[in-house]
Amino acid sequence: MLAPTIEELAEDYEGKVKVCKVDVDENQGLAVRFGVFSIPTVFILKDGVVVKKIIGLSDKDEYSEELDKLL
Repeated sequence: MLAPTIEELAEDYEGKVKVCKVDVDENQGLAVRFGVFSIPTVFILKDGVVVKKIIGLSDKDEYSEELDKLL
């Protein structure tokens, strides 16, 4: 359900922010490393450090607001 929103964000922020999707079933090591217990979980990182963790579905505006704070 979140995939279309993530794809829109990737387009909206192209060249400014790197937006990625990770399949936790195929990348269990990352899920463990970041402590993912619920899906969806969205991490916003800056300089490799998690600055925001959003658990559960949110709307595009919430993600955009958080990204805009970091730009």
